[in-house]
Amino acid sequence: MKINDLPLRELFDNLRQAGLVLGIEEYELLLEALMKGFGIADAAALKRLCKTLWVKSVSEEKIFDDFFEKVISKPIDTSLVTLEKPVSTQPPIPTTQPQVKLTPRQSLLRSWLNQFKKFIPKPPDKPLKPQPLPQEQQTIPETPKQTPIPPSYQVDRLESAEPELSPEVALDMDDLVELAKTKTRDKFLLYSDYLPLTKREMKQTWRYLRRPIREGPLVELDVTATIENIIQNGFFLNPVLVPQRLNRVELVLLLDVDGSMVAFHSLGDRIKETAIRGGRLGASRVYYFHNCPVDYVYGSAGYSQVVRVEEMLSGLSPNRACLLIFSDAGAARGGYSEDRLELTHRFLHQCQQRLRYLVWVNPVPRERWEMTTAGEIAKFIPMFECDRLGLQNAVKVLRGNLVNHS
Repeated sequence: MKINDLPLRELFDNLRQAGLVLGIEEYELLLEALMKGFGIADAAALKRLCKTLWVKSVSEEKIFDDFFEKVISKPIDTSLVTLEKPVSTQPPIPTTQPQVKLTPRQSLLRSWLNQFKKFIPKPPDKPLKPQPLPQEQQTIPETPKQTPIPPSYQVDRLESAEPELSPEVALDMDDLVELAKTKTRDKFLLYSDYLPLTKREMKQTWRYLRRPIREGPLVELDVTATIENIIQNGFFLNPVLVPQRLNRVELVLLLDVDGSMVAFHSLGDRIKETAIRGGRLGASRVYYFHNCPVDYVYGSAGYSQVVRVEEMLSGLSPNRACLLIFSDAGAARGGYSEDRLELTHRFLHQCQQRLRYLVWVNPVPRERWEMTTAGEIAKFIPMFECDRLGLQNAVKVLRGNLVNHS
């Protein structure tokens, strides 16, 4: 059986290519849910199951709906669906359990299992030698009475009841899940995203960067002020309303480009994209520089739209704005430059006169900062590595919290 014949594999690959952060764990969860009988009643139940396991935002939900309709609208290969059992020369074994009638979708899953069994090695046919028991234990036990087998799961009464799988089908689908894990694990290791942070981790971190300020119309109830008003007047007149809290933080991103930073362009682009689109910030601005900003920065990575540093800082609010610099500070090549250190120190001093919160994120590991310009710059500005913990600490500094960065 080919790897592309796995259940919903085409949908899974299309979602990954569209930008959804999905890995082998999410696909294994789907297989385990199908093994337990969830999402196989109809297309709506399958869609609801996939959404629960794979979709994390409204934008991802729209992408999922488009690809799901394309995949589910394709006709099912009826050559894989077989309900008839092979003719056996041995007489049938009587059983007390009624025969389970499989739906076409269950039959398709069963056919996938039959294809998988070709890859499962059979155990050696060696009879087990019975161990003799002591004489005092050699008694014939009484035959226990047969009791009805309880259901393996409970169906939500509010939703449409899904058909229960027999124990045989459940065990077979358990084998399917285990085999699918071994068949797909090697393929998913060849994932092209090797950056230290995923988009989801960056978005979650940016959302902690908040500076709430009450602005706008009076829409929220001030419980404390309303109670004090009742105590003063002796009875309730009108509720006390206050404006809603809005995140008014202004983030300024300075991205170092070209030179030794070419290898980190994709990481810088991800920082910019997640901060602007998924960070839910009040405002954000992005500027570019090379090695060290001297008197001006650029509005694009192609060194166009020149903006003077004084002009960039003059439009920022001292209480709301914060600055994040993304650069290796010379650590990528392991060099030390006295001129670069002096120019960087002058630029940071100019920014500190206007802004209260500044932080530096370095894509090079900390152990490579020593004996370089980055190690000296880290002495007069908080500098962190560009990993999940480093970005979280950088956001804490931008919020005004004290973080040990030595």
